[in-house]
Amino acid sequence: MKSSHRRWTLDLFLVVAGSVAALAVLLLDVSGSVVRSLFVVPFIVLYPGYALMAAAFPERRSDVDSDTMPKKETLTRPTPHTAGLLYPVRLVLSAASSLAIVGGIALLTNFLGLGFSAINTSLGVFAVTMVLTASAFVRRAMLPAEVRSGLPPFSIAYSSAATAAGHIKSPLSTEPRDSPVPLLVNVLVVLSVVAFLSSVGFAMVETQNPESNFTEVYLVTENGSEYDASDYPRTLSQRDETPITLAIENHEHRTVTYTVVTEIQRLERTNNSSRVVEERELSRTERPVESGETAYLQRDVRPTLSGDSLRLVFFVYAGEAPDNPDRTSAYRTVQLMVDVGDDATGQSSRSQNTGGARS
Repeated sequence: MKSSHRRWTLDLFLVVAGSVAALAVLLLDVSGSVVRSLFVVPFIVLYPGYALMAAAFPERRSDVDSDTMPKKETLTRPTPHTAGLLYPVRLVLSAASSLAIVGGIALLTNFLGLGFSAINTSLGVFAVTMVLTASAFVRRAMLPAEVRSGLPPFSIAYSSAATAAGHIKSPLSTEPRDSPVPLLVNVLVVLSVVAFLSSVGFAMVETQNPESNFTEVYLVTENGSEYDASDYPRTLSQRDETPITLAIENHEHRTVTYTVVTEIQRLERTNNSSRVVEERELSRTERPVESGETAYLQRDVRPTLSGDSLRLVFFVYAGEAPDNPDRTSAYRTVQLMVDVGDDATGQSSRSQNTGGARS
């Protein structure tokens, strides 16, 4: 039976449509785990591998009018036009090779200095899938119509799955060939493999979810060519500038321009809380940081307030900062309790031993 044009191109069309939809979901940053997983999981665990199998094996499995084989014959029986794969085998190999393709592209993008970015990896997977799909279309078109692979009818696909599963029998099994037990066990094994691969794909999607993107900000001190998160300056002077370094680690999977606003604050303390009674903005600066990079921003601090136990605060914003920055609007906040003197040495009545908070 000759396969129709619709039959041998439909699966390739579905791969292209699904890949375009998944890429759109990622580029548009569609929220919601269910929606993202519905489109992106097949993009990771099926489409690229299916396109590879379609390009590598453009022929149908059998020369008869279905993809099934006689029960008396083995999985590798030598008959005309048997270079293709049974459809269930094609799907299993597609899932396995998809994960290999996605992992290889992720490693390649990192090797090229682009970092482990969901967008970069997705663009690479999409490009490879499109190239393989085009290759599969060309290879199928070059074959006689009656031997072209494609999407089989459901009844034939089900029969093919049952035939393939029924012929896989453990050499230790004592069940007869026609027993339903081996078939049931093989079906459960296949379902377990599919569930495992799907869970891997789901995990890969969730690790690239916007909720997993973050920025880490903390104070450091320069120690030769290295930075240590200790030995912060405790006493500052109104007459001299004191260098203080702020580290910004970008794990947002994109380049971000951060705005850092530095303030000195005087606090009024009660039994269990404190409130700001006076504050002065000392500086405001912007710094772009690439994904996966750590920027060290040195600020030369000269406080405009003096006294004991003042709070030096760094408000960090992903983008522009408002005119009146505070903890509520800031993306990240780092603080350091300091004493500020008005003499040349910065001497104050006492020194508060409080470190820099890590945010």
